[in-house]
Amino acid sequence: MTDKEGRTELLISDTLVPDIFITQYAQELSKDALCMYLWLLMTHKEQEFSKEDIREFSILSDNDSDRAAAELVSHELLFTKDNKTFRIVDLKKNEVDSYVKSMIDRGNSTSSLKLCADEESRNVLAGSINKTFYLGNMSYMFYRLVDKCLYDYGFDPTVVYSLFEEGREQKIHLKQGAMYEMASNWSRNGYLTPDDLKRYYDRKSRREQLISLMGRLARKRINGLDIERIDRWVDEYKTTPELADYAFRVNDFRDKITIRNVDEKLREWYAAGIESIDQAQVYENERRVENKKAGARKRARNDNPNKTWDELVGAAQKSKPDYRESDKEDSVSSKTNDKAASGNKADNKNTKDKASEDLSKPAKKTAKKPAPEPEIPVAAEEESEPETDEILGLFGGIDEDGK
Repeated sequence: MTDKEGRTELLISDTLVPDIFITQYAQELSKDALCMYLWLLMTHKEQEFSKEDIREFSILSDNDSDRAAAELVSHELLFTKDNKTFRIVDLKKNEVDSYVKSMIDRGNSTSSLKLCADEESRNVLAGSINKTFYLGNMSYMFYRLVDKCLYDYGFDPTVVYSLFEEGREQKIHLKQGAMYEMASNWSRNGYLTPDDLKRYYDRKSRREQLISLMGRLARKRINGLDIERIDRWVDEYKTTPELADYAFRVNDFRDKITIRNVDEKLREWYAAGIESIDQAQVYENERRVENKKAGARKRARNDNPNKTWDELVGAAQKSKPDYRESDKEDSVSSKTNDKAASGNKADNKNTKDKASEDLSKPAKKTAKKPAPEPEIPVAAEEESEPETDEILGLFGGIDEDGK
């Protein structure tokens, strides 16, 4: 280590790190924020410092240093008023003050008369949690969480132990904020007794089954937004694994099926009031029939853009094997009758219009034509038959022998 005068000395000093920082805060910090905090403990433990002092930590860039400082402020490890000067928060002092305040509040609270467990059982429970989940190094913050669960939320001691067991399974038992949030959620959902806790484990089982099922069908690891969708299936849609499996297979026509496609189908079924796989199958069969009909109508219009719908229907009927010409004649005669009826209506209208025009115009005088004279029939003269002698005379006569 080099001092201001340029002399080199051995770096043999120590930096004290509070145990509460290791047990409650270190797991939630990023690597940059953790390194920044340790460096500040070594260089500015009890002094105020500025942004320029923070940026002297040359391992990080200026932007990374600013982000790390903001993260430490958000976790209440650094205190600032104007975002220009900073100081390190005394974690041990805050811990003691918070514990004393909680004990005073507990002694003054009227609800303390309605405890779920007495002091002896509380100490046994806290000691068991400390040894099992924290190896004997549980901080006061988690002791206060035990008290809060017993005295404020009214948890049964078995439920309190299950809370820490669930925290370790989710790998959040060392994170103070996550544990307090989970305890608050259990209180809000009414998980107060072992019987109530069965509902939590039933939900957890269905959630895990759906996550495993979707991961196997989609051939991917389910996380992030997909987890939120599955939570909605469990809490809002009350989806069973069988119904989710059918919702996935209904999307077989897609090249790639995603969890979003399954979520859209389940949302559609939920809006239609479908709760079982039998109802979903009936619903999908009806939709399939409607889609086929709509597709046939669309193809017919596209293939025959100049034909009317009646002509398309007639062609479709004629293509049927049981079609008869009499059906066509009946349809033609019905159309003819319709046209004749419409024509008669038009003629009647024209006649009425013409009659009204004739009445409105003055009548013209017309000259009378003379009546034709009656024809007198003339008797036809009867043609007399020529005599035989005259006929024979024309051919030179005949001899006596009759030749």
